[in-house]
Amino acid sequence: MAPVASNSGNTQSTKILHYVYDPLCGWCYGIAPLIEMVNNAFPNSIKLHGGGLFTPARAVTGGQSWKEHVTPIDERISQLSGQVFSHAYRDTLGNTGMVLNSLLPISAIIVAGIMGKQDVYLLKALQEAYYLDGLNISDKDTLLFIVKKLGFDVEQFASLITEIGETHIQQHLNQTQQLMAQVNGRGFPTLFIEDNQKYRLISVENYLGDTKRWQQFIKDNL
Repeated sequence: MAPVASNSGNTQSTKILHYVYDPLCGWCYGIAPLIEMVNNAFPNSIKLHGGGLFTPARAVTGGQSWKEHVTPIDERISQLSGQVFSHAYRDTLGNTGMVLNSLLPISAIIVAGIMGKQDVYLLKALQEAYYLDGLNISDKDTLLFIVKKLGFDVEQFASLITEIGETHIQQHLNQTQQLMAQVNGRGFPTLFIEDNQKYRLISVENYLGDTKRWQQFIKDNL
């Protein structure tokens, strides 16, 4: 795909890897090891954009039909990426009392970015809490439990997540959608590199489960 012009107004030549994600997206969990590698090697060169897979208008409640829909997708992701989807997580899929809503975990990740660029770190932790521990990361008490366990200042975190509010998170989602449209992104995950005010999409699916080739790609392109 040909690069498209960026309207970010950034005149710096530093390359940035933009990552459009959702914390409740199985494919985003599938590329988590690749994102972790980028964050370890180039911590100042990755920028997250929450997508809002599940919103109050598009919330999903667990149940048998949801479990039957998601399970083969998860199995395919696991086959390609090597990522583990635990029994605890699979059990939650059938829980009719669990409502999936991406807005709160995305807000938490934004707050983690404010609190010392810990957004990538928290995204990974939330993915593991959901897909390995079977926790409901759409629940505020669960989020506070997770960030406390990670050593965050819980009072500051809770205050900031309240300040963000519905208007701010909606603006964030709208900006993400505009960016996706600009680069012709398709769903989650979408990754693209910004270089000299131009964007180039990455076919990240070609690197699932192949960390060595991904490491070389990142080394050559960031």
